[in-house]
Amino acid sequence: MRNHDTPLDPDFIQQQRQQLETLQAELQASVEFRDDDEEQMQAERAHQSHASGGDAQQIALQDNSRAVSAHARMQLETVRRALEKIDEGSYGQSDESGDPIPRERLEALPASLYTVEEEEARERDAQRAE
Repeated sequence: MRNHDTPLDPDFIQQQRQQLETLQAELQASVEFRDDDEEQMQAERAHQSHASGGDAQQIALQDNSRAVSAHARMQLETVRRALEKIDEGSYGQSDESGDPIPRERLEALPASLYTVEEEEARERDAQRAE
């Protein structure tokens, strides 16, 4: 028996909002930290000789920092969208199909925008596109 059609109660939605707002603040701080770190690495690199052996290591660190920052930015956008959905009254409904997202999934991943099946299909499509 699936309880997908049971509406989410206001207390649950408020609890999710609080979790999402906390996550949003953490992700925003992470993005800002990474941006500051990136600026600092670029400034240090500009002052170093291009002939130094540490240049490759510095580039690898910058690439890693950029990847982490890009991931945090994507997560931040997802969290912001989930908060928008709360404001719109559509939290708990898939952005793709409008189908209900199970409460258990929302408890585990408050920023879920899709059902498990839709998320898996999106991931498969993304892997094929690579």
